[in-house]
Amino acid sequence: MSVRESLIKHLTSILRASEGTFLVILCDLNGLSIAKIGRKSEIDLNPNQITSLASAAFSVSEENWEDLNIKDQVISFSYFDRVCLITIRINETLLTIVHDYHKDWPLDADNLATAMYYLKQKLGEFFGGGNEPEREVEIFCDKVRSATYLFGMGSEVPFTSYKPDTVEQTNLLPSISTVLDSIQNPIFIRYALVNPSGLTLDAREVSGQNLPITVEAFSANANAAFQKMKEESGGSSMGDLLCYVAISGQNSENFYGLITCPSAKIKFSTLDETLNIEDISFIGLFALTYGGIPVICESRNIISSIMQILGEEQTTMNFIKSVNVLTSFKYE
Repeated sequence: MSVRESLIKHLTSILRASEGTFLVILCDLNGLSIAKIGRKSEIDLNPNQITSLASAAFSVSEENWEDLNIKDQVISFSYFDRVCLITIRINETLLTIVHDYHKDWPLDADNLATAMYYLKQKLGEFFGGGNEPEREVEIFCDKVRSATYLFGMGSEVPFTSYKPDTVEQTNLLPSISTVLDSIQNPIFIRYALVNPSGLTLDAREVSGQNLPITVEAFSANANAAFQKMKEESGGSSMGDLLCYVAISGQNSENFYGLITCPSAKIKFSTLDETLNIEDISFIGLFALTYGGIPVICESRNIISSIMQILGEEQTTMNFIKSVNVLTSFKYE
């Protein structure tokens, strides 16, 4: 069996692990396809767009991880209306799994880690890099398994509203500030609301963290990453980008995550003829200590509360619906 045939074999094992998986693609860091395997789907998937998104999923968050001195990114989850893209870096390649989270969630972390073990070995042969030490391969697979498990674990936070009883329509920012102050669980290290250009509208962070980058710079970088992902996915049959999550760290005790989601639209003037309506995004940095479930639940609560203040917006509403799907199934 050739190396390429062996790669296809292990990609197939990932595909067959769940009926919710439609496509598995291996590409280089620039998005050039190396191997892929898929099954028939009612969703018209564009493999070239998938590989472009895979490349973006790792490159867009790299600056923030470097600024925060957190290495290395292990996995990313890009949620769309219809599917989630799970992207993992293996040596100089990117593995992306296109998965219908409405049908089956979360992924089988053990099966995924087993596939990673063989893929990492075969990719060393494929690129002529030689065999990696067994221990290094095992550490890599354990990180993938742990990050996948942890993101699908944790206590569910009840769906609640943080909207204040009184909202001053001529100045909505104080009400939004109240929402950010009302979070019930100390799961975020820092979180913020930003406009499309990266300007921070409001932000919070845990005191005493002494992070090497300001919350404003962090939020601007994370927002630039989210906007890049939105551009790359424009016009896709997968639907709108609802949420981007990246997990980074050296081991399961020190995993950190970034989350970025749409958070409705804000209008800066009551004059109908002025073009002053902007999308806003929620940005969060968190430790994965408590699992991913409370993170996405609190993100939902904050964003839903903000939407109650600013008015309904379809993509934001779809994000909230997606969280309710994700929290209905989780690792025990």
